[in-house]
Amino acid sequence: MKRVGVILRDNQSISNVSILSIRTDLLKFLRNYDIQVICIPILFSNDVQDEFKRVLGLINACDGIIFPGGDEYHEIDLKIAKYLYEQDIPTLGLCLGMQILSVAFNGKIEPIGNDSHDKKTGYVHEIAIKEKSRLAEILKEKKILVNSRHKEKITKTELDVVAASNDKIIEAVEDSTKKFFLGVEWHPESLEGDIYSKRLFDAFLDSLV
Repeated sequence: MKRVGVILRDNQSISNVSILSIRTDLLKFLRNYDIQVICIPILFSNDVQDEFKRVLGLINACDGIIFPGGDEYHEIDLKIAKYLYEQDIPTLGLCLGMQILSVAFNGKIEPIGNDSHDKKTGYVHEIAIKEKSRLAEILKEKKILVNSRHKEKITKTELDVVAASNDKIIEAVEDSTKKFFLGVEWHPESLEGDIYSKRLFDAFLDSLV
């Protein structure tokens, strides 16, 4: 059985206790597949090198890694992203996860400055997909509708930019020379019944060996 590692994100409970968590919609989406989900807990306040050594064995035990959405990234996220790239371990970034992949490769992140991309449910806007990209090959479309709930945007990265919204915000990045190294700015795991979400996760899981 294939093992998919999910980097847990840091959050606050309703009683203001610091916790590590995985979104229910992501776990529910992954449960549609015959895979083993491995939660990777990280003490983001710990020394980066020490914490990386502590989770390296768990990362290496996985066939692929997902960087899920969240509120902010940490230095260890960038270190893990570079390691996955160097080791050619299939990697999927979702929202903050895409931003992590982008920043890890000389990327820059800035506030959007408005809430045009921060809607809680449903489709929000259209994206245009670059032809002859891995993403276009996976989704089999030039344009699709996506959901959106982010307040920051990537303004540059060394990864290939392969999708953008009508207001020129980067919506997907990739390196097609890898088995799978791709990030999207939207939340496909939240779009139940969406064919393009299924195609994206199918392609990620098919890349696992």
